[in-house]
Amino acid sequence: MSKILVARSADLGFIKVVGRGSFQNSGCLKAFYQQLLKDGVHRFVVDLEACTYLDSTFLGIMLGLGLKLKEAGNGLLHILNASPRNVELLKNLGLDRLIKIEGGGPALGAGSAAGSATGPTINGGGLSSARTEAKKVEKDLEEITCPVPTREEAAPTILEAHVNLMEFDPRNVPKFKDVVEFLREDLGQPAHNN
Repeated sequence: MSKILVARSADLGFIKVVGRGSFQNSGCLKAFYQQLLKDGVHRFVVDLEACTYLDSTFLGIMLGLGLKLKEAGNGLLHILNASPRNVELLKNLGLDRLIKIEGGGPALGAGSAAGSATGPTINGGGLSSARTEAKKVEKDLEEITCPVPTREEAAPTILEAHVNLMEFDPRNVPKFKDVVEFLREDLGQPAHNN
C-alpha cells in the first residue's frame, strides 16, 4: 500500500513517501505543497527511505515544487534517503541540477559515496537546520487521504508533470513528447512545439 505522510513546522514541510510515488498520489503531493507555499513555507524535505518506486509524473510534480521555490528565490528542497535506483531516476531526468539529493546507500554514477549529496541547494544554505527540523516533526507525520484518481482526473496532473520535465531539461523531450501530445489531444488542448 502506497501512502504520502506529511508534517510541518512553522517554515518546513516534511514529506515521506511510503511505497510508490506515482500519478495516483502526485496530485495529493501537489495539493499539500501548494497549501504550504501559500502559508509561506519555503523549505521542504522529502524522505524516500521507504519509497520503492517513483514514476515520471511524481518526479515532474516534485520538480514543479523545486521550480516554484527557485522562482521565489528563497527556498530549499532536499531529498533524503533515496535508494540507488531512485537517485538514478532523479539524475536521468536532470532533477539533480535543481534539487539537493542525498542517497541512503551507494549512489549510482559519478563515484558518489553512500550518504553523499548531489545537486544544488536552491538559494544556498539551510540544509542542516532543515534536516534537524525534519527529524523533530517526523513524529507528527499524518497520512494524506489520497483517493485514486480517475483517468480524467489524473490527466491534467500527468500533463503538467511531463511538461515540467520537458521544459526543465531538453534531454527529456524525446522521452515524453509523445505522452504530452497524447494528453493534450485527449484534453482538447492545442499542440505545442517542444
